[in-house]
Amino acid sequence: ERIIYAQPCKTNSYVRYVKAMGVKQMTFDNADELRKIAKLFPEAELYLRIMTDDESSLCRLSMKFGAAKEATNDLLGVAKDLGLNVVGVSFHVGSGASDPMAFYKAVYDAYEVFEQGRAYGFEMKTLDIGGGFCGDTFEDMAAVLRGAL
Repeated sequence: ERIIYAQPCKTNSYVRYVKAMGVKQMTFDNADELRKIAKLFPEAELYLRIMTDDESSLCRLSMKFGAAKEATNDLLGVAKDLGLNVVGVSFHVGSGASDPMAFYKAVYDAYEVFEQGRAYGFEMKTLDIGGGFCGDTFEDMAAVLRGAL
């Protein structure tokens, strides 16, 4: 129940497998994934993965993954129309991120998506902050995240 299946492009067989294994939580960042999930696992608990500013990361994941800010409201509308349950927002600033402010901005962007979701009637309560933490210790990153939250 604490696992989030975060594969961005899920095959039908993978969706069926995680359903069989009892993994209910998964991410999405496009309407095709939503339609696939609606068909194969409509009771899934979904996280909208958002694009972040990860230019300081060694591995820039937002070049491939995450919904653009301009698309999030429409995606939440599609999820609502399909009868799906969006429970949170997910982001990953990239591996080896060197700018703690990238996390701060991503939390702010996620807040806007939470507000959009609330307008659609979703009870979104979880923020998945991914990984890629910078700094010498987790405490350094926690201080930045605490300020953002």
